[in-house]
Amino acid sequence: MSTARPRPRPRPVAKPKAASSTTVDPNSTPSPVQPSSSTSTTQNPIAGNKLDDEDAIFLRNRGRTSQYWNKLRAMTKDTPSDKADDDDLDWGEQTEPESTPRHRKKKSNKQHELPRWQTVDIVTLLSSDNEEDDFEITEHTPRISCNDSPPRKRKRDRSRSKSITPPPQLPIHQLNNARALVRQALAVAPRRAPSPIEIPDDPTDTSDLNPELAKIAEEVRIRAVTTKNTPEQGGGPEIVIIKVRWQPHPLNIAGAKDVWNFKMKRHDTFQYLFEELADLAAVLVDHLVVSHDGKRLFASGTPHSLRIWAEGELEACDQTTWDYVRAQRHQQAPKAAQSSKNSPSPERESDSESEAESTGGDKLKLVLRSAATEENVNLTVRPTTTCGAIVKAFLKAAGLSDQYPISSSKDKQTAQAMPQLMVDGDKMADDMEIGEADLDDGDLVEVVGL
Repeated sequence: MSTARPRPRPRPVAKPKAASSTTVDPNSTPSPVQPSSSTSTTQNPIAGNKLDDEDAIFLRNRGRTSQYWNKLRAMTKDTPSDKADDDDLDWGEQTEPESTPRHRKKKSNKQHELPRWQTVDIVTLLSSDNEEDDFEITEHTPRISCNDSPPRKRKRDRSRSKSITPPPQLPIHQLNNARALVRQALAVAPRRAPSPIEIPDDPTDTSDLNPELAKIAEEVRIRAVTTKNTPEQGGGPEIVIIKVRWQPHPLNIAGAKDVWNFKMKRHDTFQYLFEELADLAAVLVDHLVVSHDGKRLFASGTPHSLRIWAEGELEACDQTTWDYVRAQRHQQAPKAAQSSKNSPSPERESDSESEAESTGGDKLKLVLRSAATEENVNLTVRPTTTCGAIVKAFLKAAGLSDQYPISSSKDKQTAQAMPQLMVDGDKMADDMEIGEADLDDGDLVEVVGL
């Protein structure tokens, strides 16, 4: 904001006649420009002439009075001028102090300005790896001026190429773990190892042999052609009937004892039989246990490996039943060995009937137990011994023969009162031979009906 312009002073007028200093009359007409700041000037004629020559350049304004000058000062106060700069003018007197500071425009620093072609925005072009002609704008970065501070650590933009990157390959152990979890959830039987490929002998072998070996090879070839394989030489007929008995859990009284028949070829594996049997028994294949003569079978076996002729019988149960039966056998084995030392030999106490029926054959050592006896009783019998004779020998060894007297009459009530043998949940008749139960040495047999 500019200050009020000071009052212009009147131009001094030179008087040739007056030698003394000239006094300025305030009522005289002022001049627009005051060349000198002194109030009185003593000039000689030479200086006066020179001053007249200089004053002749300016035009005098004699129409303005003091009141008109005051009016101009008031107008100047009301309408400040931005163009006027008070620092460039010196009016010869102290100006009045400003009420408020004047706002000045900040000049731009033109020393560090860059040309226009350097300030144009930069367009970065990135081409694809596979296609050189195709390109796309990936970033738009303006040029940084010199005054701007350097940016901080900037991450590099990711190139957006059109090529498709395949996903990383998973490790082998992760794939195996995932397959194992899926098989466990779906209860899928693990694949067995592939059978080795049998490469038949080439009949047109051109290898040179010793004359004696060549003669033997020719005889073997002729004998193989002329000889026909009969069922007896192959181990039996081609089609075999397999009977499977389902054994429920011994503690499950309501368990059903089913029997299923299967027809299969002699040299086929039991893989198909295991799958069909698992479907019929409503159990998983992994939880199915099939046994033959007390020994567990696997799906890789064949009827020919079991030496089955035309018909065979197998037993099946679930894994829980199999573990329970085996645990009971191992648990009763130490007790049976201890009781055999204290109990008398049953061979001495066997009656004439059992001795008459036991004619030849291998001996079996059985462990008999019942709910009425605290200790088990060991008996050594032959496969042809009847179950009734074994029950009588057990009653004598346990000291219970007085409670169950032997009656010659075949009364119905007496027959029901006599104890019976139970093998794998099946009650054995008195006239049945113990060899029909397919028992092994040291098996546990229960005596029920006491």
